[in-house]
Parts: sequence; C-alpha cells; structure tokens
Amino acid sequence: MKKATAPSMTVISKDVRTTFKDLITKIENFPQEIVKEAVKAGLHPTGPQCWVYTWESCDMEAEFNLKICLPVATFGNSFTSDKFKLEQLDEYNHVKKTHLGSWDSLMDSYQILTDEMKAENLTPGQSCRELYINCDFDTPANNITEIQLQVN
Repeated sequence: MKKATAPSMTVISKDVRTTFKDLITKIENFPQEIVKEAVKAGLHPTGPQCWVYTWESCDMEAEFNLKICLPVATFGNSFTSDKFKLEQLDEYNHVKKTHLGSWDSLMDSYQILTDEMKAENLTPGQSCRELYINCDFDTPANNITEIQLQVN
C-alpha cells in the first residue's frame, strides 16, 4: 500500500449536512447542476466529480458533511452563484483503491482498503474522497470510482 498526496485543486463546491440514510434526498440535483453552473460561468471542468465525506465520529448513523466538488480551471473568470462556491481544496494525504462496478458493493472496497491500512499501521483521518471516474447509470457494472482514505 502506497501513500499518496493529491495536490490542491480549484473546485466549484456545495456543502451538504446529511446522513447516509438521507443522502439521496439531501443532494437534490447538485451533481448535475454543478456542471451546468461551471459551463455557464465559462469555467472548464478539469477532472471527475469528487465527493468529500467528513465525520466528527466513527458512527456510521451520525450526520456528516458532504462536499460535492467539480475541479475547474477558471482562466481568470469570476464565479458567483447562489448554490455553489469557488474554493481551493488543500492537498490531501491518502491511500487509495479503485472500485470497479456498482456502488451497491462499494463498501466491500472500503473494507479491503481499511484492512490494508490496519495491516500497515496507518492511522485514518476523518475524511475520505470518492472520485467518480466513470458513472454508468444504465450499466452500473461499468462504474469506476476511486476511493481515497485520508491518512494522518
């Protein structure tokens, strides 16, 4: 298992406070709208959507913060929006695993990654990222998701 550092990046983002149970109803249409807002503002998407999950505790039933992000190049353009903000994400120390297939089995990949972290005596942070490399809603078996678990 190799530790990596993702560089800082400029993103359009939306913060949502939610639980896993309420996730779908809380995100509304933000994943689609964020792309429309970027294009409308003349910003250039530079990578896949990145969702950042941050917990205060290890309780999977508890509320957490979800930051829905789209990496962008601004080319000097300004950005104003009622729903989204333009911000810089800090560099991110992590370990990663690529999950191939349906999100129904995403937790299996998380378990493999956390088991590998334990074996290497790596201390997890309080956040993780999911980068949605390919989202195939018609054939979920074609999904490609990169999981990044923060390492302290």
